[in-house]
Amino acid sequence: MLYILKMAFRNISRNRRRSILAFTSVALAIAFVTFFRGFAGGLIRSIVKNYTKNETGHIRITTNAFADKSRFNPVTENIDDPERIVDAIRSDAEIGPEVNLVTERITFGVLLSKRGHNKAAVALGGDPGTEKELMMLQNSIRRGRYLRGGRETIVGAKIADALNLEPGDTLKVMTQGADYALHLRKFAVVGIFETGLNMLDDRFFQIPLEDAKKLLRTGGGTQQILIMLKDYRAADEVAGKIAALLGDEDLDVASWSSRGDWAAMVRMAGTIYNYIYFFVAFLGAFIITNIMMMVVLERRKEIGIIKSMGFSRFQVLSLFLAEGTILGLIGSGAGLGIGAVINVFFAVKGLDMTAMMSSFNFPMDNVIYFDISPASFLNVLAIGVVVSAIVSMLPAWRASRMNAVDAIKSV
Repeated sequence: MLYILKMAFRNISRNRRRSILAFTSVALAIAFVTFFRGFAGGLIRSIVKNYTKNETGHIRITTNAFADKSRFNPVTENIDDPERIVDAIRSDAEIGPEVNLVTERITFGVLLSKRGHNKAAVALGGDPGTEKELMMLQNSIRRGRYLRGGRETIVGAKIADALNLEPGDTLKVMTQGADYALHLRKFAVVGIFETGLNMLDDRFFQIPLEDAKKLLRTGGGTQQILIMLKDYRAADEVAGKIAALLGDEDLDVASWSSRGDWAAMVRMAGTIYNYIYFFVAFLGAFIITNIMMMVVLERRKEIGIIKSMGFSRFQVLSLFLAEGTILGLIGSGAGLGIGAVINVFFAVKGLDMTAMMSSFNFPMDNVIYFDISPASFLNVLAIGVVVSAIVSMLPAWRASRMNAVDAIKSV
């Protein structure tokens, strides 16, 4: 088989211009695939990160009744003894090491009011110290400061603009409690945050968990217990362990990937992107088919001679298939190198999409940091080589089917 490879390399070097054209086309396609794969990976990672920390955590524990109506954030369906569950998860010898953070959270719809100005919004009630590690809104404070005590709130920049709020103002919050009655509570605005995510800046404000429980009259209960893992990809497995640990049929223990439309969208996007990668690689490698067909026609006499010398159909097929695959390998390697350099740059600096995202409410960062990994690069290289081999099959098969006498006479 080694002599087949030697012949293939010699044949590629015989017409350098044609060979350069072939692997340049492949290189451009693979460079684009590498770039797009890095961007798509960073985009999906951003969506997963923001979706889980804002909405479900990697694992969310609620009552079954709350899970059935979770899109409405019902304040009447609460876990009665959340501290017991949190302690059990943290202290378990098998689950504890896989957990990064456990926190209680309550989210509910409210009407905000200040001097005749009203705005519908969503309250996020959580422990300020724990939410520092989860929502990290303290890093986005533009005016004022983060929460320190009770009866304080920080609000999104667009909420502040709509209600003319500044740090030091008093904000009235009205909502329906767990007792089905309307309740009103005043909070001191201590900070204005601006994350760049419209869904947060225009809809959310944060208050301490204890204030949320008092406002809603939950009696110490909480809507949700969110769990963030050290590896979000282990969410399904850990969720099963937690469900077995708690052994409570009234509780719903669900991983982020099993709940909501965003998880389904992430899976669908990954599938679509894979099809796009193969399609782009195929377009880039298709020129190899045209070049190899021309080579077969030009080298009919040579094919006839080597077949008359004892080359089998399989050997002829292997020779031309090796030539196409080598062209694809060289082009894929060059394209991967170009794409990898670009991806590393954007993995460090990020791609600023603030202008594009200004009118969207997706749970993603405005700056996308590309995803880079050796496995991803090897996968792209494999795509380029495999596609090049596939498109080389037709001309290689045609060469192998030639009759030796007719091939020699045709020249």
